[in-house]
Amino acid sequence: GESEKWRAETLPRAPGPDGSDGAAAASLLFTHRGFDHHGRPVFLYYGSSFAPKKWDADAVMLGVVHTLEAGFAAADAKDASNDGCCVIIFLMDGGTKLDMGLAKQFSRLVGAHYPGRAYKALIYPGTPLATRLWAVARLFFSSEIGEKVVLVKQKVEGRKTFEEHLPEETLSLVGIDSWDKVPWGSDPDRDGAPACDADAGAVAAAGPA
Repeated sequence: GESEKWRAETLPRAPGPDGSDGAAAASLLFTHRGFDHHGRPVFLYYGSSFAPKKWDADAVMLGVVHTLEAGFAAADAKDASNDGCCVIIFLMDGGTKLDMGLAKQFSRLVGAHYPGRAYKALIYPGTPLATRLWAVARLFFSSEIGEKVVLVKQKVEGRKTFEEHLPEETLSLVGIDSWDKVPWGSDPDRDGAPACDADAGAVAAAGPA
């Protein structure tokens, strides 16, 4: 089918040569960060970590495809009976430049070539910017859109929303306790807080903010 032809042409080229927008996207913008409670791969779209004034959207998509393929392969290696779906976290932090053209291309790519593979999209923080992204994200979900997209509130309880979907090990890889100005960062009542080293490792993995 068309997707098979697309895969044959696209996968050998992903993510693109070192220094390209695609390689940068695969290492900064869109990365695989562990698994959810059911072994689904978790991907982090880190809005401010890769925001050049101009970027080659097609090259960025090569980076996205590389990350998706690697994450799905890792989930299969971990448990071949996984449901083939994934969780995507969209971090729209302070420096995020939301390129709507890029967001639409991302949605079209996932919708056309990975249909039904997105189990949940967690968007943080649930601000007007996130609401705009939600309008685009809904394009790549086939149905039950209200259940699949979660706008995470910028409150202490927001961390509990993440905990419902992701184990602590993955939250540490995602680095949610070291995100800029998170309301739960100094919550003394929280159990199981990752050690400082885990936070530092997550920041290092994410690259410079």
